[in-house]
Amino acid sequence: MKHLAAIAFAALFPGAAFAGCTGGCSGGEAPSVSTAWSGDAKAPTRLILVSPSHNYGGPLWMAIEMDIAKGWFVYADPTSSAAGLALGWTGSENLAPPVLRWPSPAVVDDRGKPVKAWTGHVILPISVSPLEPERDIRVGLTVSYAVCGEVCRPGYAVHAIRISAAPAEVPPAGSRHAAAIAGVLMEPR
Repeated sequence: MKHLAAIAFAALFPGAAFAGCTGGCSGGEAPSVSTAWSGDAKAPTRLILVSPSHNYGGPLWMAIEMDIAKGWFVYADPTSSAAGLALGWTGSENLAPPVLRWPSPAVVDDRGKPVKAWTGHVILPISVSPLEPERDIRVGLTVSYAVCGEVCRPGYAVHAIRISAAPAEVPPAGSRHAAAIAGVLMEPR
């Protein structure tokens, strides 16, 4: 089974052995493969990358990671603009249209009504590519959502990260992110 997982990992992340730096590697800065946590304290989010480089044009997996507190949930109904996750890509540069590959949400009870929601630790994979392969990508992402527990309230997170065009080594966190994203992508849909 480990061998199958390694093959799947290599197929999903062909460039995972190389990475870049958040502002280009010329300044000696360490590669960045995540943003800081942002958003509601009961359901903070961050962006995680498998690599801080798109390796001159290849697609790259990243994800929205959510850490939802016990007893709380985040609405996941894409048909409800009032409650479902809404993503805004304003501020992004050199970013082709992202491809979402999200897992199916759970059905939870919201005061006697079944609703689609995410609970616990959630990874929401997104495939990104540059419009121009020789240029860095700047991801500017806002995430609006409804988080519910004792009460329902709006959540709002702002994330920004640069994905380098130039190759470099992937830090250990990138490998951990790749394993988490691969685990979600390998789940039956």
